[in-house]
Amino acid sequence: MLPILIIYTGGTIGMQPSASGYQTSSGMSQLIANAFNSSALEQLKPFEVLEFPRLIDSSNAQPHDWLAIAQCIDDNYRQYAGFIVLHGTDTMAYTAAALHHILGESIKPVIVTGSQIPMCKARSDGPGNIQDAILFARSGKVNQVCLSFAGTLIAGACAKKVDTSALAAFTSYNSRPLAVADITLNFTEQHRPLNQSRPENRQSSFKLSPLQPQSVAVLLLYPGISKVSIDAALLDEKIKAVVMLSYGAGNPPDQNSDLIEALEAAVERDVVVINMTQCYRGKVAQGTYAVGSVLNKLGIISALDRTLEDLVTDLYINLDSYR
Repeated sequence: MLPILIIYTGGTIGMQPSASGYQTSSGMSQLIANAFNSSALEQLKPFEVLEFPRLIDSSNAQPHDWLAIAQCIDDNYRQYAGFIVLHGTDTMAYTAAALHHILGESIKPVIVTGSQIPMCKARSDGPGNIQDAILFARSGKVNQVCLSFAGTLIAGACAKKVDTSALAAFTSYNSRPLAVADITLNFTEQHRPLNQSRPENRQSSFKLSPLQPQSVAVLLLYPGISKVSIDAALLDEKIKAVVMLSYGAGNPPDQNSDLIEALEAAVERDVVVINMTQCYRGKVAQGTYAVGSVLNKLGIISALDRTLEDLVTDLYINLDSYR
């Protein structure tokens, strides 16, 4: 049986107290060894722990960190049955979405997890989250990038952090969980069965090319938005793609001439503009209301029910495919 590789990148799960607050710390292998009794540990094996040399608080995570994680998976792809990425919760949803787009249709599980309470503290949710991630990875029913937290397995491109302090900190607003860890692991009908005909020793086909974060902007619409804010996102020559967060079912203020003129100018110079709703649930239905019909006329792309994390990371990685 091939082992699972646990890739420790930093985050709350491995933090230790300091004079200035909790900070990232090495020693994940020992934390895991201390967290489980010998019987439980044997049931989770075989696994190995790889610590990144530069551990980060995930608030400092950057696109090059996603590539480093993906490169680590690529380098070790043939030696392991699956991969668990231990990560801070603040940008965990961005990392899960980015890995989804970078790694593509992997036949091996890649599960991102972490904790709200450090493993050095009593009541830490870290051991349970690690245990669930290992069991999900070993189930034979996961062949994509996922986020596992508080007993719930979520597709990597659909996850969102929704609570700063609750242990169930992540959800997927517009799709059911892939699985829930109760007494047994209960998978929904949405999981994709493994294609056993694909060879275990196949070469990976991951997209490890440079990302384009400098080319992507996010424009949040709000009543009274200034021309300066609009132009900064839509008229900057360096910007090649904009995610616009509009109201309700995808409605812009169509009487705001500064916005409409800037959208027209952006589209004219081939900027990719994607219209996303500010609502947590539901999807963009562009043109349902008259105020939204102008976006259809301009050729603005509907985000449907996609998350901001999914859209931003996809544009960083796959911008050229939108043209």
